[in-house]
Formats: sequence, structure tokens, C-alpha cells
Amino acid sequence: MTDTTPSTSTHPVQDGDAADQISVRAVIERYTYAMDRRDEALMRSCFTPDADLSYFGGLRRFTGNEFADTFVSSLEPFGFIDHSISSLRITLDGDIAAADMHLCATMALKNEPSVLIRWVAVTDRLVRDPSGWRIAERRHVPFLQYESPTTAIDFPGVGGTDPDGVDP
Repeated sequence: MTDTTPSTSTHPVQDGDAADQISVRAVIERYTYAMDRRDEALMRSCFTPDADLSYFGGLRRFTGNEFADTFVSSLEPFGFIDHSISSLRITLDGDIAAADMHLCATMALKNEPSVLIRWVAVTDRLVRDPSGWRIAERRHVPFLQYESPTTAIDFPGVGGTDPDGVDP
């Protein structure tokens, strides 16, 4: 298995690195968008088909295709889902990139007035192939979670529902 620990290099950004860093970040953002929108095709575009994915500290293992094929059904208990990226560091070495980040997943339970909030440490190894950058290896390790009750959205004097009935 390849070490996914990001480089501690402090070298200045080289020509071309900034565009690659933006492209790598775009893959990670595409992943969070695909999770939040439950978009299997978009999710598939984030990973190499044979990616080595370790989730929940190694309790669940997937290839890239397996993850894309199964993630939507695993989110069935949730209504609204939002993933946020923080503490992102991207390092590059030719056609290989490493990304180290925290993800915060906010997941409202569909049938209960409750929300789960989970912070996860994620390390990725990405590769550049003819279609662009894609995740080839991921380590996903949750480190904090809590559950909290939710309340109806109500802005005094305005209300809280969308008159057009559009969900976020």
C-alpha cells in the first residue's frame, strides 16, 4: 500500500502547480457535491475504477466503482446532507498528488427531528490520467461525531418554508 501521508515540503509553488492544485481541489469538491446530491455518475468521475478506499477507519473497504455503486443506498436514512472541506493541504509530485483534509458531514435524519454532525480526517492520493486528476487511494477516519435535535425553520415575520417548494 502506498503511504498517503502528505509531504511536509515547504518548496515554493512551481509553474503549473497552481493549476494542478486547483484541479485536485476540484476533484475533492466534486466528491462532496456528488455525496450531497447523491449523484452516482458524478461520484464515479472522482475515483479511479480500482481505487483503494478505506472508510470508517478501515471498517469498510471499497474500490472506486464499488463506492460509486453503493453510496446512494447507504444515504437513504438521511434527508439533507452537507459536506464541508477544511484544513486542506495539497502537495504535488508530477502526476501524483497528496491531499490531507478534514471533512465535516452534516446529515439530517429523514424520519426524525435530528441531525448527525461528523468530522473526518481524510488523506487522498490522486493520480493524473487522460481524463484528469482522480482519487486512487483514500483513508477516511472519523474523529468526532454528535447528534442534536433540529427545529423547524422560522424567521420571525417571514416564515420558514420555500413558497416554490424547492429543496436545497
